[in-house]
Amino acid sequence: MPFHYHIRELTAKTTTAAFVVRFVWVEKFLPLCRRCDSYGTRWTCPPFDFDPMTIWHNYTGLLLYARILQADTPEQPLEEALAALKREKLLYRDKLQQWERDTPDSRMLLAGTCHECEACEKTQGRPCKKPELLRYSIEALGGDVEGCLQQYFHMPMLWGRAGKAPDYLVLVGGLLLK
Repeated sequence: MPFHYHIRELTAKTTTAAFVVRFVWVEKFLPLCRRCDSYGTRWTCPPFDFDPMTIWHNYTGLLLYARILQADTPEQPLEEALAALKREKLLYRDKLQQWERDTPDSRMLLAGTCHECEACEKTQGRPCKKPELLRYSIEALGGDVEGCLQQYFHMPMLWGRAGKAPDYLVLVGGLLLK
């Protein structure tokens, strides 16, 4: 049974300085990345050979973008919801890429890890095949996505339980601005 949902899109603008003070804790969030299968296996995920704070400090503004998959009926299968989220993530990235192209000196922040390639070259010790598309996520750079979702979009993060999808799933990323 497919996951039935509709899309809501929300944006919020802030300064990177304000966002960093309130939501970026590299020392807290990067250790949590170690629990993820993408840790050390994708160029967009830690560990990095640079300090993530250099990226935050290179920009002055942040346009946050939340794409919400709002379930049309309760208690839908989690597996189907996650498949829908994966499809929506491609549309999400396309929209952010367009915003980046239209906004000089900007840099998009993904929702989650990169999936541009079937297998990331990092696992083979080779450089990224598509460095022009390499972008990081808020969480990979030490940001608190759950806190930012609550502060800027007034929504708690919801999680599936017992094989059932929550009332909504959310992709959160944005656009760093000069």
